[in-house]
Amino acid sequence: MARPPEPHPDHRGPALAPSPSPTLRDVLPPPPAPAPDHLTARLLARVLLPAALTLWLVSLHHVRLDRMGDLGLIEALPWTFWAAAATLTLGFAAALRDRRTPGWLYTGYLLSLIAVLHASTPLVYSQLSNAWAWKHVSMVDVLLRAGGLPTANDHGLDVYSQWPGFFALNGLLVKATGIHSALSYAPYAPPLADALLLGPLVMLYRTFSRSRRLVWAGAWVFYCCFWVTQDYFAPQTFTFVLYVAVIATVVRCLPRAGPRGRSPTRAGAPNRAGPPAQGGPPGRGGPPGRGAHALHRPRLPTFPPVGVRWTLLVLLLPVAAIVCSHPLTPLMLMVSLTALALPRRNRPVVLPLLLATVLLTAAWDLTVARPFLSANIATMVHGLTQPGGNAGAGLINLSLASRGQQLVAWTDRTLSAAVWLLALAALIRRPSLRRTALPLLAVAPVVLLVANSYDGEMLFRAYMFGLPATAFGTAAMLLGAGRRARFALARAGRIVAVPVLLTTLFAGFSLSYYGKEYALYFTRAETQASVWMFQHAPPGSTIVGVTEDFPGGYTSYDKYGRVWINMQGEWARRGFALDPAGTLDTLVGDQPRHVYLMLNKAQAGRVHATGLLSIGLPRIQAELADNSQFTVLYRNQDATVYEFTPSVVAGRSP
Repeated sequence: MARPPEPHPDHRGPALAPSPSPTLRDVLPPPPAPAPDHLTARLLARVLLPAALTLWLVSLHHVRLDRMGDLGLIEALPWTFWAAAATLTLGFAAALRDRRTPGWLYTGYLLSLIAVLHASTPLVYSQLSNAWAWKHVSMVDVLLRAGGLPTANDHGLDVYSQWPGFFALNGLLVKATGIHSALSYAPYAPPLADALLLGPLVMLYRTFSRSRRLVWAGAWVFYCCFWVTQDYFAPQTFTFVLYVAVIATVVRCLPRAGPRGRSPTRAGAPNRAGPPAQGGPPGRGGPPGRGAHALHRPRLPTFPPVGVRWTLLVLLLPVAAIVCSHPLTPLMLMVSLTALALPRRNRPVVLPLLLATVLLTAAWDLTVARPFLSANIATMVHGLTQPGGNAGAGLINLSLASRGQQLVAWTDRTLSAAVWLLALAALIRRPSLRRTALPLLAVAPVVLLVANSYDGEMLFRAYMFGLPATAFGTAAMLLGAGRRARFALARAGRIVAVPVLLTTLFAGFSLSYYGKEYALYFTRAETQASVWMFQHAPPGSTIVGVTEDFPGGYTSYDKYGRVWINMQGEWARRGFALDPAGTLDTLVGDQPRHVYLMLNKAQAGRVHATGLLSIGLPRIQAELADNSQFTVLYRNQDATVYEFTPSVVAGRSP
């Protein structure tokens, strides 16, 4: 066929310049302008943060520690502290209201929350609180002086010599910095440990949700529900931070659980179906991050298979640190990894690390920790037969406690139950959450609750190790998202409800956490009395206290014996209230050296709040004044040091 002739140039019309290809900005509609209420929230979020910090710093100068009573530090805090807390909570709620809140602002709010909650006490007290923290400082001091931790079967002190990792690390830190003792930085362990937890928490929560608002809200809920006082200078604090970091990294490496009917995406594999559609299932295209599935859809792992193997290899370092530092945390790590390995898709990632954890723990327990395990194996086996007793072993007897401590106890129990119930409700309401690691991590620590009482603390440890998961479920239920927000909160009242709920959590934490400071805070006078006693007590002496609530009670623990009345059984507690001299004759009458009894303000607070003795310490001290077997060696406004002369050696000069 002949080719048709081309038209004459005169009939082509004017020459047209080639049009540029359309860009993504030309195709997509412009983003909608923020609503007026979002602009207000954005302004409030940026203004209230510095205002809250200013109020908090001002409040620290007006704390009246002399007013501390049955409710602990709650009675000593000024109104400016609570104003700072309310301002901070309102500002964070405003940040949650604005979907464009940057990450640095969320980080600022969480770090400020940590400072308000946990930096207030070291800044106000100006010295170390909590007898257990003093105990661990003493372990580091003995390690540096003696070159090791001598075994001492004295109230479980042998456990420190067989899990010395935490103390060895602090010994290296003290030597490297040239400071005199770990006592110089131990008071700031709570805010430091909680700040170090923030990164692993955010990484873990990003595997549960793509919503930045929910990720940071989950972190806020965690800190406001972390009332268990396990953030002081202790091996448990150190290993818990490592535990959360290991679990967060492992979960980040897990393959993505696909919706029903779709196979999961393996770790490191690309998502061939494309990004999820807005409000629809994955693989249909569309911008991510909105719609019903955007809230709880797990993120795709970013590590390729080779990267996953290298990551698991690097994780052996924190796992080894956990194994040599604490007896319980390796078990918690093993049960959590076992739970994560239940879905078949997770096993290629989880099983190698689980096997390594089991081998490292077994090797340590059968060598270094073998003496402790051999001595306590009967108690561990007996604990397996007492699941009900393990759960309630650490709860105080409310019938003996003071009214203030009854309120504190009911508050922390209610707060704990609310966290679990709201997390359970979130799993019921949000089917996509059930396809994440959240339910596995929440339930796994409960397994050890029925196995052992852990000296009455297993209930609190199980709550603590499950809290990273349950806190996120609580935030998901309280905050809601997208079109399904009506299941959590009514849309009309959501603006008011979120700050009210967050404020309620803050108030509950404050009462549960600060309400126990009556026995944790030590005055300078109490510290001076303890220092005087150990300066004048010759090696080989026996130190006696109703409880171990006085500073430096384990100073040079390898040189002194110790007897705590509350640990000797019911007969000793009853007997000391009725006949202090006779009870001490039974407990320490055969001691060849001096016996020193210290009674101080913190011990009196513990006795009054928990009903440990049938009468208070002031009445006992009045009786000791008329007893010739007790000689006052040192006394100030908050503490008294006695020397006790056993009746079998009566007549010995004090």
